[in-house]
Amino acid sequence: MLEEQQYDFPGLPIFSGVKPKEIASFIEDAGGWVQQFSKGTRLPYEHGGDSRIGVFLHGMAYVLLTDPFGDEVLGYELHGGELFGNVWSVLGKDVCSNMSLEMRTQAAVLWLPYPSLLKAIGQPGAAHGVVARNLFKVLSRMMFIMMQKIEVLSQHTLRGRLRLYLIQQRKAQGNDRVRVPGRVQLAKILECNRSALTREVGHMEDEGLLVCGGNWMELKNK
Repeated sequence: MLEEQQYDFPGLPIFSGVKPKEIASFIEDAGGWVQQFSKGTRLPYEHGGDSRIGVFLHGMAYVLLTDPFGDEVLGYELHGGELFGNVWSVLGKDVCSNMSLEMRTQAAVLWLPYPSLLKAIGQPGAAHGVVARNLFKVLSRMMFIMMQKIEVLSQHTLRGRLRLYLIQQRKAQGNDRVRVPGRVQLAKILECNRSALTREVGHMEDEGLLVCGGNWMELKNK
């Protein structure tokens, strides 16, 4: 039995609008369990090899992609409440076998085996229908994040990529002062060289277009 008091299951987007007792029943029907991870743990996207979908209870991780030439690119960040492993679970490991997950903080993951999850969603009851609806919302949100990344990378200049990334994050975080990862990770997000990013940031600061702190950047509307 899951320790309900330890994790905020009702606070997860996938369980939005579902009563705590119904959540516990659904997780049990789906054969779910919780696993803890320490910072720095890296695991294949298809962790376990049994079509699991992971739901972050808390923590943050990077989805990393390795191209055919061995170069690693940061796909996107995962935070509490978000899913991973769904593409591999549904379409098969050959679709995303070049992906891995790196925990950037201590994290806890709720594992839901995909076949059991489908069976649980298909059972009668209002709660199961709500979970199905929420699942579509969460997956659509992930698609939106990937669309934003494509939009950023479609910019023809590094300055354009950085500006659009900061505009997107300003809206997502609800703050003009945007929290950003370290320069190495930010360079991976923008798919550029770290030194080139450092130079461009310096130029934008000199031109009054950007103000930077230790872990934040603020784009000026000039």
